[in-house]
Amino acid sequence: MPLQPLQTLGTPLTAFPKSTRARLIRRTTGSTIALSLVLAASCRDSISGFGAGVRARASSDQFFGGLADRHLELVRNAKYEYARVQISRGALSPSRVFDDTAAWTAISGNVRLLETFGAVSDAKYVMSSHRGVSAPAKPADARHLTTLSKVSDSQYQWDTSVDFGLGSAHPNDIALVITHLLAAGEGLNEREARAELAKSAPHASATLGTLFTLDSLHPVSLGDGTTAVTVVISIKSEQLKARFPAYSEYVHKYLDPSRFHVAVSDRSGLTYFDATAKDRLLTVHLRSQNGHLVPLAGPSKPIPDTLVILADFTAKLKIFNVGFHDLSLDFVNSARSDQERAWTVTARKEPHWNLPFITARLIRAPLRFPFAGEGALFRMALRAGTGDQPTVLVRQSRLGVQESAILKFINSLSSTAMDDFGTRVEHEENQWLHEVFIALRDDARGVLTP
Repeated sequence: MPLQPLQTLGTPLTAFPKSTRARLIRRTTGSTIALSLVLAASCRDSISGFGAGVRARASSDQFFGGLADRHLELVRNAKYEYARVQISRGALSPSRVFDDTAAWTAISGNVRLLETFGAVSDAKYVMSSHRGVSAPAKPADARHLTTLSKVSDSQYQWDTSVDFGLGSAHPNDIALVITHLLAAGEGLNEREARAELAKSAPHASATLGTLFTLDSLHPVSLGDGTTAVTVVISIKSEQLKARFPAYSEYVHKYLDPSRFHVAVSDRSGLTYFDATAKDRLLTVHLRSQNGHLVPLAGPSKPIPDTLVILADFTAKLKIFNVGFHDLSLDFVNSARSDQERAWTVTARKEPHWNLPFITARLIRAPLRFPFAGEGALFRMALRAGTGDQPTVLVRQSRLGVQESAILKFINSLSSTAMDDFGTRVEHEENQWLHEVFIALRDDARGVLTP
């Protein structure tokens, strides 16, 4: 049922190039990420991961405020505007951009580099490409490095690294917020969980209510001391139309018909987390005990640091449904300290592809190339700064590309989604996400009042 107006909650895409993820998937699922964060802010135990008193208030303000600032009106310098378009269009056909000197800030042998810095200036978020960009010095500062290496005549490798300033919160603080979030249903029934959500997150609930409705938030206390939680959320793109008509249409066109399933298991097959999106419904299953995830069924045991993610994903591009199923990803909790928390996902096995019938005669060997050798990689980390430097969110990815007719066809499909994500859609999405993170900041202030 709809809430007042909302008392409410990506797909591993290592196999796809950065540009495709960035425009089609990252943009349409950014709101889902924001919705996950609102649950963190909505639970007093979750937001208490920042600590207590003045320090906690400052850390929370910088964290959510920095994310809000990233979604101010976006301004790009001419270098970055040109480079991002050319790189996006050459994501799966890198030879198109490899020799374009105007798209890079540095060239050395078979390596090309684009350096970009993002920061707040005059109440706008300015992204500028130039040589020698610096590390983030304050919340919302970002350093983007995109590298293209030529391996052979038709084989290339994309490497990307983004450092984003989060402020004074330590990596363990942020990790604790996430841990408390996953166990937020412990000791509560559905009525109590909804009441806590409504009390603790009124601003974020109202903002997110323009796109999501919480249909079910159902924690069940089991006899062994564990709590099983099922969350069901409706995606209501039509509710955005009044204020964000272009963004509403984009979400309706690309997110509404998309489907995915993600299951996180240990190597013995015990499942710890399951999420499905289909028919505009997102359903999440988890089970926790004493603040930690445990298997969805069977005896309680701590979640290990090494896991397997199995993913299916389908999206509609033009008239085609494209995607994959049985994508197996190795997940490793690769660093655990107050100086750095890190999680690494690696794909070394080609999934089964869902592609249009007209591609049947095209050679599909290039689809296996990203998974060869060390495989495709995505790494996310929280790294403490030194001195006055902020804690940064680090995102790194690696993807191999072997040029071919089939990749050119896929690139042509994804280009449609990128073209549709024009200036007006991007502006409205940024405005909406800015409002979400400001609401999260304000709700966190209410929880962390000294």
